[in-house]
Amino acid sequence: RLYVEPSSRFEGLTARHLALVEEAVHAWTESGAVRIERVYRPQEADIALYWTNQLPPTNPGLTLLSRRDARMLNRAEVFIRVVAAPWNTGTPDRVLYGTIAHELGHALGLPHDPSVDALMHPAPLVTRVTERDLEHLAELSGR
Repeated sequence: RLYVEPSSRFEGLTARHLALVEEAVHAWTESGAVRIERVYRPQEADIALYWTNQLPPTNPGLTLLSRRDARMLNRAEVFIRVVAAPWNTGTPDRVLYGTIAHELGHALGLPHDPSVDALMHPAPLVTRVTERDLEHLAELSGR
């Protein structure tokens, strides 16, 4: 269950930000390895996404995980910088989308991937969910 903060006190948040979250959710769920249901109160969520301006451009997303045990995630809080990082990997929209999708990957339980061709690389050069990322998600979910 995913909660997305619908508004923010931080300047610059637009409806486009929310649309990019929807696009990222769709990219992760189209593989069939995970199903994400939207909820509208943070206390109902397994994953809560919040907007911030408190993260540096070099690290525009942060995911905090709490676990029930070594294998089972309990909750994830995702923080996304409202302003896209100034990276040369695409338009600001694509960079912001990549940041959101990368952090959602962590919230789904994926670690960083050493492959530079993966969205889950620590410093991703791609701004899309790749086949490699989806394969790792399917492995994680046992499919």
